[in-house]
Amino acid sequence: MPLLTDSSCACGSACGGGEAKDSPRQLPIAEQNVTQTGSDTPMEGRSRRDFLKVMGVSGVGAATFTACGPPDFADKLIPHLVQEEGITPGVSETYATVIHDAGPEPVPVHAQVRDGRVLSLGPNPRISDNGSGLSALSHSTLQDLYDPDRAQTPLQRTETVDSTGFTFQAQTWEAATDALKTAVDAGNTVLLTGRVTGTSAAFMAEWARVMGVEHIAYEPFSLDALALGTSDISGGSGLPRFDLSSADHIACFGADFLGTWLAPMSQSRGFSEARDIEAGHHAKFSFVGPRMSLTGANADEWFEARAGAEGAIALAVAGVVAAERGAQLPQGVPQLSPESVADIVGVSADRIRALGEELASASAAVAIPPGIESQDGNARQAQVAVAILNEVLGAVGQRVYPSEGAPGGTTATFADMMKLIERIEAGSVTTLIVAGTDPVYSLPASAGFMAAMNKVDNTFALSSHLDDTASSASWVLPCNHVFESWSDAELGGETWALGQPLMNPLWDTRQREDVLLEVAAAAGQASAFDTPDFATLLKDSWVMRLGGEGAWLEALRAGGASVPGASTASSNGVMSADLSELTTLSLVDSQPASGVQLVVYPTAQFYDGRGANRSWMQELPDAITKAVWNSWVEMHPDMAASLNVKTGDIVQVESGQGTIEAPAYLYRGIRPDTVAIPLGQGHAAYGRNAEGRGVNPLDLLASTTDKNSGVFAYAGTSVTVTSAGRRGRLVVTQGSTDDLGREIVHAMNVEDALHEIEEHEVDLVEMVEAAWDSDPNSPYRWGMVIDLNACTGCGACVTSCYAENNIPVVGEDLAAQRREMSWMRVHRYEEETEDGGFVTVQQPMLCQQCGDAPCEPVCPVYATYHNPEGLNVQVYNRCVGTRYCANNCPYKVRRFNWFTYDFDYPLNLQLNPDITVRETGVMEKCTFCVHRINKAKIDAKDEGRLVQDGDVTSACAQSCPVNGITFGNLKDPNSAVSRKAKSARGYHVLGELGVRPAVTYLEDVTHAHLPASGHAAETDDSTDTEAH
Repeated sequence: MPLLTDSSCACGSACGGGEAKDSPRQLPIAEQNVTQTGSDTPMEGRSRRDFLKVMGVSGVGAATFTACGPPDFADKLIPHLVQEEGITPGVSETYATVIHDAGPEPVPVHAQVRDGRVLSLGPNPRISDNGSGLSALSHSTLQDLYDPDRAQTPLQRTETVDSTGFTFQAQTWEAATDALKTAVDAGNTVLLTGRVTGTSAAFMAEWARVMGVEHIAYEPFSLDALALGTSDISGGSGLPRFDLSSADHIACFGADFLGTWLAPMSQSRGFSEARDIEAGHHAKFSFVGPRMSLTGANADEWFEARAGAEGAIALAVAGVVAAERGAQLPQGVPQLSPESVADIVGVSADRIRALGEELASASAAVAIPPGIESQDGNARQAQVAVAILNEVLGAVGQRVYPSEGAPGGTTATFADMMKLIERIEAGSVTTLIVAGTDPVYSLPASAGFMAAMNKVDNTFALSSHLDDTASSASWVLPCNHVFESWSDAELGGETWALGQPLMNPLWDTRQREDVLLEVAAAAGQASAFDTPDFATLLKDSWVMRLGGEGAWLEALRAGGASVPGASTASSNGVMSADLSELTTLSLVDSQPASGVQLVVYPTAQFYDGRGANRSWMQELPDAITKAVWNSWVEMHPDMAASLNVKTGDIVQVESGQGTIEAPAYLYRGIRPDTVAIPLGQGHAAYGRNAEGRGVNPLDLLASTTDKNSGVFAYAGTSVTVTSAGRRGRLVVTQGSTDDLGREIVHAMNVEDALHEIEEHEVDLVEMVEAAWDSDPNSPYRWGMVIDLNACTGCGACVTSCYAENNIPVVGEDLAAQRREMSWMRVHRYEEETEDGGFVTVQQPMLCQQCGDAPCEPVCPVYATYHNPEGLNVQVYNRCVGTRYCANNCPYKVRRFNWFTYDFDYPLNLQLNPDITVRETGVMEKCTFCVHRINKAKIDAKDEGRLVQDGDVTSACAQSCPVNGITFGNLKDPNSAVSRKAKSARGYHVLGELGVRPAVTYLEDVTHAHLPASGHAAETDDSTDTEAH
């Protein structure tokens, strides 16, 4: 039967949702160069009815399971006059959905929805193989939903051009779809989308076939070389899956697999399990590459290979392993000895041989191939080399599973995009529809896509933002956000995630697939799809896969399901490749490239640029540099000395394609002959936080491809670096990577750690001492344990704290004055090793909830005190802003509101109603998510019991992908937090002060040999910046 004729969801009669009505909201579009009549303020000109529609109550998802879609209460003056069944006004309900475009991998999530607003996100352990945690980029999807710079109504470009580019005139949806239909009818149409999988991919392919349109799916960070290289050696098709949890030695050849490559969430979890010293094992981690990335910073040893040389080292190591184990390399593979490649790759033969011998002696070793930053003109060969190494290590079928990774969809390569540009230049494309991708930004300027696009007669952007591509299109058709849409995604194997709308659309937007269905209907092709909308199509396809509506509803509640027969066959691990097309496997040039080598790399906060307009991501310190709101050029101190520059000085980087200028950042973790620039900044449009900020290093790259895979060569560019002779502004939030002998971070060798753990006995009887002025009869003393051995420095905890606690973003100017408001920060410290190198220790720092807190006695108005459970409480309406408490805090974790910060509409809709929004003159800090504690206590009291272990956790602990943060009741001797706090590795930061923190840190563990002290020697701080 028809499903969505009178209902706003796809569950049919099972949902008690209200009517679904199109009622466009005529709103001004701020800062988008849109000519539109009406009010200049977001709320003026809006009817009460329209406002209540935005605030209408959403349906219920995974928590109560009584409804499946967001009812529309637009016709009710008081939405809760007749309470929706299963919904309590003012109480959050849980939805299960999936963020299919979160970044490198689709992310199943549980979303908290209250009174029609999505408030926060958490992991969905029922579907995700990661089981816990979210990335910072996933959390920031909320800001994308409530972004004031979203496209809010259909727009048509006018002939007027101002200082910022083209201007747009608001149009109706009828006019927009008529224009698109007319353009498609003209023929020679190309539909250019981002990566699509699942039902959407099938729909796009069918729509293109029916409408006589060519569909091209383009993903900037294509993994085609990985898929092809793995298939060449291990068989199968598609992307591999890496299970690191059982590994005893991990060798990574350049990929940032903990941050931005393939499936960083599940890989982080596996990496953490492999190095769980409390379980009696700790896999050694070796990193090969020109720069220590977020992943490289977690390594025990670093092989400083030049960019693009990782594949040659992998093949040389494979030869050593094969010799040690008496195995043979595939026929046709050259025998590269360590000596033959040492000078070219920049790593000594002895170190290469030692790595091979260690891997050969390991019982469960695994190799991780190169990532985007190492991808050059030999990308497929490099992937083949690592696949060969995994074969001789016996990792295939044990830790490497060909074809079992999340499908990347059928995507076009960079070579395919260059052919498209050639066709456009030749006049063979009349209409270009761009949906869900931003090629003007993500392709190098040398490709000439922008110039080619301007020659197309009709250009349409189906986009949620006026990004670099949409801002140059003839028409912009605004699309729903993922949280306003139906979707699904393949997670790998037979697991599929299912996404549902969490709320009604904020603006006059539509689901992308529904727009295309309207165009098909207008062209007389409605019968070809036999569906009123994409929601019905999605449901019907799931019902068919699962065998009934009952299974569909359960999948909707759970957020996905196992779909039998959906996965491709995995490899049997046999070396079956014919390497005739890869004859000499020429992995590196015979001579190192001249000049300075350029490395461009994606970051965890921006990825391919999609996170650049999210202020949480701009204010999240970079995992390595701790810089915010800008781009920078990383260089070794030796290079900086030769140029006479310091951190913050402007340097000029020039290639054959162009020149850019950016502040320098001095970093020991990069080769002296290499500079690195992050991707993601340098937008010409997109929104107030992204436009004109930083630089886009793609402007320096030539349009070079790997001829064997067609992927873009991000590596291999030589540049000239000179000083610009002036200072710039680079806001770095950490003043030094050296703890100056204060033992803020602790690290220990793996043998010492295993010995201490074996000898240590956990006392489960002795209670943890509470605050001196707390209630001795209280059964609670809330505490936290942070495992430095598990922490990777990803920053997910920081962003989750912003989302949970209504923390304002202050912007670059105030951040430069040290007025950032983050309650939690992640410090990166460098610990010296005996061989003259260093290992990195990442340390989250927040209020320590001290039992004898120095901040309390100095407050003249008793605004900070201990509650009966020993929590250090901040009373906002009592604070008069003397800031004595911040001055007396040894951990520097208190933040003062110098201003009343604005949350521009609709960003204010994301504010957590359980948390007070602070104003000027008030001090604030981490509360241990006391609102969650209070809710758990109320729920437990209703059931006549105490809060049990696991009933409550903090936002940061919930978001940690590696379970590196444990929260709970220290007075419960059987709680996880109490047990871990008594670990042999446990210590308190600045414990000599005697302030009795409730936060216990567990020492980092490394295979590197540390000096007797285990701490870094005092060195001059190279992080000399204008701001910090």
